[in-house]
Amino acid sequence: MNREIAIRNLIDEIETYLGRFDGPGIADVRAGIARWKGGPIREVTPKRIKQVAHVDAALDWMDAHGDRSLASAIRAAMPYLEWMAYDPYPRELIGDVYAENHTMASLIGEGGQIGATNFDLGLFGFGPNILYRDHRHAAPELYVPLTAPHGWRFKSGEPLNWHSSHQPQWNEPWAQHAFKAGPNPYFCVFGWTKDINVPAEMVPCDDWPALEADNPHA
Repeated sequence: MNREIAIRNLIDEIETYLGRFDGPGIADVRAGIARWKGGPIREVTPKRIKQVAHVDAALDWMDAHGDRSLASAIRAAMPYLEWMAYDPYPRELIGDVYAENHTMASLIGEGGQIGATNFDLGLFGFGPNILYRDHRHAAPELYVPLTAPHGWRFKSGEPLNWHSSHQPQWNEPWAQHAFKAGPNPYFCVFGWTKDINVPAEMVPCDDWPALEADNPHA
């Protein structure tokens, strides 16, 4: 399978997958896919960083839980994807563990496999039992988790509320959020629908050490 077939098949598979859901942000992300997916496939240099091992484990989890079609499409595209860290935050705030154990690959976007303006669709994940600390950004954001469990909160001091896979999460502009992987890697489809170049920022919270130490699903 060549690059163009693999990338277009993956985007089609994601578009079909998102069609299973209603709720905030789904229509916005699907509209962006429909607008941009017919563009030319760029010559993106494939890149695999060590954090992609978490993606490999997530794909195995998807296979074991009946999500073989999307997992197969992702695997077929893996040789052509440019995996990188998305780390605009000060290291002393985001923490070394998250910074060194997350990765993302853009499929449609300004640096993606298919070019787009002010829109980004891709894959994102990080390792087991890791907290993506409280943060916020101007871009409205859709996460559709492909693995589980994962815990979320939307206000400083709140406990994490744990969820299963295939439960989309829509984050409004500048809405605070934090989330944590359980014993399996966190892996998702993500979409940013506007204001993608406005820098994200951390929301410092005193309880990060407690949240990171607590692993109720271990």
